[in-house]
Amino acid sequence: MNPRKLIGAVALALLLLLALAIRYIAGIPQDDWNPLWSLAHGVGLCVALFMTFYDRKNFPEKVWDFNPKRGVLYFLLGWIIFPFMMVVDAIFGAEFTLSGMAVGTFFMSVLIGIAGTFTENVGV
Repeated sequence: MNPRKLIGAVALALLLLLALAIRYIAGIPQDDWNPLWSLAHGVGLCVALFMTFYDRKNFPEKVWDFNPKRGVLYFLLGWIIFPFMMVVDAIFGAEFTLSGMAVGTFFMSVLIGIAGTFTENVGV
């Protein structure tokens, strides 16, 4: 593991531990965080994830590729994945209405359908 990836992995672990410590040790739920702290934590997580998983040597030469069939496939997969995720959240105490689930699933499926239409190499 090169030093940049190691720094990213350590930073990611520390940010996740910080969030858990604030939530469970200090007893401050993340809903009560100052919006700037939440934004800084989210940006920090994104930067740490990028540092940890970005590998310049394995970066594909061709990233953008227009393929509507892949977009439709991703859209349909969204109708399977997102309701399942919402049911898991509901099991753990989140409250959803059926119409809210349908609207959320539709919009998230549209977003991943658009992303799937234009991206060929997503690293998954």
